[in-house]
Amino acid sequence: MRIRWAAGATIVLIALRLEAQQAPPAPAPNRGQAPAATEGRRARPEEPQFDAEAVQRGQELLVARCGFCHGSNARGGASGPDLTRSALVQEDENGKQLGDFLRVGRPERNMPKFELGAQELTDLATFLHAAIYQIGNRGAYKILDILTGDARAGEAFFQGAGRCASCHSATGDLQGVGAKYEPATLQERMLMPRARRRRGPPGERPTPPWTEPNAVKATVTIPPAVSFTGVLVRLTDFDVTIYDPETKQMRSWLRKDDLPKVVLMDPLQAHMDMLRKWTDDDMRNVTAFLAGLK
Repeated sequence: MRIRWAAGATIVLIALRLEAQQAPPAPAPNRGQAPAATEGRRARPEEPQFDAEAVQRGQELLVARCGFCHGSNARGGASGPDLTRSALVQEDENGKQLGDFLRVGRPERNMPKFELGAQELTDLATFLHAAIYQIGNRGAYKILDILTGDARAGEAFFQGAGRCASCHSATGDLQGVGAKYEPATLQERMLMPRARRRRGPPGERPTPPWTEPNAVKATVTIPPAVSFTGVLVRLTDFDVTIYDPETKQMRSWLRKDDLPKVVLMDPLQAHMDMLRKWTDDDMRNVTAFLAGLK
């Protein structure tokens, strides 16, 4: 038994020595250089490839034609749903199902029909499919340096054409905002103020959205002329629910044929309206200006 154990141990030692001789030496870390992983990640052969120019054209088309409802990144806006979670978009094949739907629209949901050319439809479908893939593979996403704008031009736009100063002040509510948020987060909050974000310390239950200061308000009118106003919690073709901050109570009504009537008021509507007006230069310039408010 001792002889067999010794022979086995000898074989293991020989195998380990051979492995150590064949394995290439590990490269010495270079403290003055970032890890190779941060320099960009090559796509694996099995990953879908998207035409970058088509994706760019598709996003520009979405912002111009659909952004006022569905947001600049198709993740949903003030009145439109998140397109990246749409079963129709996810099951679309090269824009076919998407095109069939857009040519009809949904008039009962206040969505008009769209007549898009073949190239426009291809570009829009390419952008949406690329967005869905990026959401499902967030580890592949890399935020580049976005502080490339002119802060002075951004301040001029803020005070002038952008009309941001009509609601905000660099020395008031936005004082120190550049130190509070990273540039990417700051730009996201500027463009998409209702983007879903974690609220509260990790591990705690998030604060309900209807308790936020800028939540959408709703006035529900019951025939003949009784009105109730509160924060919108839920609105569908079949029911509506609002929250009363004073009593901390919910009120709900069943709906039929758009009754009872519901009128919405969004404190962030100006941000939603700007989605159709932003240019790349204005967006970068204002981001640089806000990031400098330390």
